[in-house]
Amino acid sequence: MFLRNRHGLGVRLIFALGAMALFVLGYQWGNQQQFGHAEPARIHGVLIQPPGEIPEFSLRDPFGRPVGRADLAEGWTLLAFGDLADASGQRAAQRLIETRNRLADQPPLIASLRLILIQTSERLELARDFARLSPALRPLAGPPESIAPLRDALGLTSEVVPALFVIGPDARLLAILPETESGAGMAEDIETLIATQARP
Repeated sequence: MFLRNRHGLGVRLIFALGAMALFVLGYQWGNQQQFGHAEPARIHGVLIQPPGEIPEFSLRDPFGRPVGRADLAEGWTLLAFGDLADASGQRAAQRLIETRNRLADQPPLIASLRLILIQTSERLELARDFARLSPALRPLAGPPESIAPLRDALGLTSEVVPALFVIGPDARLLAILPETESGAGMAEDIETLIATQARP
């Protein structure tokens, strides 16, 4: 003998939809607890989503040592372009060093951050002087055809701008810090990006 269902079709449909909604919410909550819920970093500069791939490249430092993509995968990199003999290169070098100096109270962070200036000319005598005066700054140079793939991957035109590019330990472009951003803002962005990447 079957008992007669006292609830109408509409009521049963509402119960079924409610049960499905609870299941979906529970499933999503469980996934967030298991895998974490990573929100994009909030920075003053331009966040690159998804991060950009850095291509293979081959440049040399002022002392003739080769530098390539694998070197960028060893830690955090703050990168800029410019000729140290011109105002644009000097401004870019100044912004790189200023950002690092504002992080001086955090030795572990400083230890993981390298500064690279891609020389847009192959005149290395001035680059050697800069490298000796400030060991934290590593000028790199090479023929235009060696620099072009890197410039293209970073979205640079032929015009040199003193923007800084933040490259993570996986050798991927994470953010661009424009010329208008202050030194304090750039340092804060670096801290935020590193903290975000360190989250489980």
